Amino acid sequence: MSAVSLSAARPSVAFSVRVRRFVETVRWAPAPRFEGSAARRLAFVGYLVGSMVAWVLVGVGVSALLGALVA
Repeated sequence: MSAVSLSAARPSVAFSVRVRRFVETVRWAPAPRFEGSAARRLAFVGYLVGSMVAWVLVGVGVSALLGALVA
């Protein structure tokens, strides 16, 4: 196999479009508020807890990557 026949692996266009749409949806979606019915308050608490857990996991992941690079 020659080097000419090899091509760089690129993500498909459809995947990048889906990622872009997801990012735009998350960016412009309104955050829930702690107002209204009990269901809306529960949704707010779930949003808050989920957000906190996600950011903690991102922080732990970045710390693990940095630790692996240093060690």
